Amino acid sequence: MEEISRNLGRQLKKIRQQRLLSFDDLAKLTDVSKGQLAQIEKGDSNPTVSTIWKIAAGLRISFSSLLQPPQGQYLKINSAKIPFVAENDGKYRVYSIIPYDPERGWELFKVEMDPGCSHSSEAHTEGVEETITAIKGQVIVEAGDMCETLDVGETLVFSGQQVHQYTNGADEVTVLHFILQYK
Repeated sequence: MEEISRNLGRQLKKIRQQRLLSFDDLAKLTDVSKGQLAQIEKGDSNPTVSTIWKIAAGLRISFSSLLQPPQGQYLKINSAKIPFVAENDGKYRVYSIIPYDPERGWELFKVEMDPGCSHSSEAHTEGVEETITAIKGQVIVEAGDMCETLDVGETLVFSGQQVHQYTNGADEVTVLHFILQYK
């Protein structure tokens, strides 16, 4: 978690300075308090997944770009060493597997949900499409009028531009792969 806080702080400061934004400006864009933004930038805060999404949406950037250190020419991923962000008393864990790259236009996450866990996600920015594949367990996905249950091996594609909710429908840890496509 410490590594994520450092990366998040560095990335937020870099973006804020590149765009010549004050903390007041950033707070207005993200609907996150100046104080919390300053703590995040210093690496003194462990923000929730929802707060990171607010920052990403307000800055119109990807979630994973806030969590990743700068990358070189290639990317090798060791899933045992990937830092994660947890919410809901640690019952909902998000791992940024492949960070967003503008040339690629998408990012990949692994999400783990403990039994009984439910997570509500704010609407993403315009043009975001979510693709969710159940790797282990079962998840119930609700968005607008849609309510779909995904079992292992099933995939759902939907617009992320609306409030949506995920609920673990199994008696075991549910593992999901999320692809967020930016159009």
